[in-house]
Order: sequence, then C-alpha cells, then structure tokens
Amino acid sequence: MRGGGARTAVGRRRTAIGLPPRRRGARSVHVVTIPDSVGASATARELGGVELVARDPDVPHPPASNAKLLTAALALHHLGPDYRFETSVSRAGDSLALAGRGNPSLSPVELSALAEGVGNAGIDAAARLVADAGWFAGPSRGPGWTWEDGKYGYGAESTALALAGNAVSVTVSGTDVEVTPETDAVELVADFDRSADELRVYRDPRDGTIRVEGRPPDQPRTETVPVDDPVRHCLLAFRDALADAGVTVSENPRTPADAETSAAGETIATVRSPPVSELVREMNVPSDNFLAEQLARTVAREVRGEGSWEAWEDVVGEFLEERGAGGFRIRDGSGLSRYNLISSRGLVGVLEWAAERPWSATFFDSLPAPGEGTLENRLLDADREVRAKTGTLTGSRTLSGIVRRDGERDVAFSILLSGLTGADEENARETIDEFVRELAD
Repeated sequence: MRGGGARTAVGRRRTAIGLPPRRRGARSVHVVTIPDSVGASATARELGGVELVARDPDVPHPPASNAKLLTAALALHHLGPDYRFETSVSRAGDSLALAGRGNPSLSPVELSALAEGVGNAGIDAAARLVADAGWFAGPSRGPGWTWEDGKYGYGAESTALALAGNAVSVTVSGTDVEVTPETDAVELVADFDRSADELRVYRDPRDGTIRVEGRPPDQPRTETVPVDDPVRHCLLAFRDALADAGVTVSENPRTPADAETSAAGETIATVRSPPVSELVREMNVPSDNFLAEQLARTVAREVRGEGSWEAWEDVVGEFLEERGAGGFRIRDGSGLSRYNLISSRGLVGVLEWAAERPWSATFFDSLPAPGEGTLENRLLDADREVRAKTGTLTGSRTLSGIVRRDGERDVAFSILLSGLTGADEENARETIDEFVRELAD
C-alpha cells in the first residue's frame, strides 16, 4: 500500500502515552509522545493479565494491513491450518472446464501439470475450453478501494480462478520489455523517452493496457502489474499449456461471467495449494493483499455459502461482536479498503483470542519478526522477541502484535495512528517503533 502527504508545520502540542517502568522498583513511567493533531489509539495488555497502556483504546481508526490479523485468525479458525485450495480440470462431452476455488498460489507450472494430466488421460482434442469461476460472487475489487489501487501490483483483483496472483511481471531492460506469464489477454504499450526523469510501469485503469513509459533503465528492472481480465488471462494460459501437452482446442476459450459453468463433469486432474498454515505467513510477512482477499472470500464462501465481500463483512462482524470489539467496520480482507475502522482494544482482543486457540503458534509465527518482510529495517534493537503486523495507507500507520517475555506474561499490543500529514507521517513509524521498544525493554 502506498502513502504520501503534504508537508505541515512542526512543533505542535504533543500528548504522551504512558508506559510501565522498565524494571521492578523504577519510579518513572516512560512515555512516547504523539502530536495532538494526530489521531491515535493504543492498547497494550498482558495475556491473561493487566492492561498496561490505554490511550483512546476504543476509538476506531483505519487499520490498514492490520486487517490481515482478522483474515489470518478467521482463516485458521474456519478453514483450519490444513485446508488446501484446489484447481481442477474436468471433461463433459467435448468440453474441458477449468475450475477455480480461490486458489491464491496457482502458477504456470501447475497449469502445465493440469494440461499434462489431460494428455495423460488420452485426450488430444477438445471443442471448447470454459472457465468455472463462480466460487466467488460480486465485484472482483473490494469496497473502498481507490481508482489508483488498480494500477499497481498491490491492487490485483480477487477472482476464484486466478493465475500468479492475477498479475504479471514486467521486466524492462533498456527498451526491451518482457512480460511473464504472457497471454493474448495482456496488451502492452511502451513509450520510452530518454529525456524523462524516471520509468513508470502500470496498468491503465481506463483501457486495461499495461503501460511502460519514460526513461529506459540503466539496469534491468522488474515491476508487478495487475492484469485487466484475470479469468480470461488464466484460461488463455491454460490453453497454451494444453497445446504444449499436445491437446488442441478448436474454439476460443470462454469465460462466462455468470460463474459456474454447466460443462463441469468428470474430473481429470487437480492441483492443490500449500496449506493455510503456510499461506497465512506468505500473506503476513510481505503483506500480500491478493492472498488476503482470496482467504477472506473463501472463508465467506465456506461459512456463509457465498464468496462475496458482503458475506465476509457479516462473518467478521459477527466475530468482532462476540469479542466485544466496540465500534468497527471491516469491508475487505487486506485492509486496502478506506472504509475499514477498528480500535486498538478491538485488535488486542483478537490477538488475545488467537493466543488461546490450538493454532496459536501458527498464527503468531506468521507475523514478521524484526528483520523480516515489512519489518526488515525496523525494531532490530528490540530487547525481546517481537512479532507484529504493519499497516500503511496514506495518512495512516499501524502496528499490532505480541512481545514475548521469558518468565513473564507476553504482551499483546496495538497502536493505530491516523490523520497523518507532512512530518508527522514521515516520523510515524519511528514513533510506533519507540512505543514497541519501550514495551519490549
């Protein structure tokens, strides 16, 4: 997720978040100061113990990617750590159907394996190839996503049939451009200008083309860009894989928008994703939005029978009400939605609940530690083990997780900052990290 903001004056009034003394018997209470103009909600509580910090703990703020904590917890709870997504190919008469069930990790290699399965079944020709992509319902982009989100890889659409995260890798070497995986669904427009200041690679939301514009790079550069028609892109890639396996398809592939096709019949071959226990870490460490939405909509499908954003909102809403989370609104699984709101006390309640589940270790181990993923350059000097999920949107910075304390109760924490501009936005991560360092001291 991307952030930015206008510069503002510094030197404003600041208020403090009180923290517990560093050692037993210490007289002073350490503080982290936050400008009064910044919205802040902070909570820290010992697991099964006392609340250590409470700064406007019940005031909702945008969680940004801290929403993935909810997605991970509900995926492990409702799907289970061993759940695997399936993608299969079936035959009905002279048709082949490629069926997607939300698999977030389907790769070109796995499409080739499915195609080889068709060839190994003695099939060398089919009249038509169709998509069975109705496992999810409704729009493929989440409520509250912005127009800008669809331009870059972090805003790839969520579909039941999805190849390579519904994105392509665009590698630019001088004026040479390579797209992987490449299909007829991908339209590329290159317009180089050696007098330009920089290179821009993005999907144009107006017509779906992938545009490469500006100054050619001195060294090869690779960008991830979302595709315009993900289901068609996947189906065309499968048609190419079938051709490589010696299976011809007479008609152009069909991608019915009305979901599950009637062509499904005898299953020929199936590929399975890694288990959810691995996928939640693949989501949380780099903060993968696409994977989060695939998990969220699958939870909605399994629990409510409909893989829609509305069904997900119902599932997570019921869960948070049971936890006594106070005021909240969660509209997607990644945190990319600008409609999302939750308080720090609400998120700490989720962490406390997760700590009591049989999959607790899997959940907390899925969060990055200092030096990993989105914490690659953060909290490297923390005195104790920290596992935490970052969150970044324009004007918002968040961090929620756990501090491990040998011989003492672990501490669940959440700090949400919003209304950030200028220097306050630039300094927000260090303010948050100072808060966590004091907790870990």
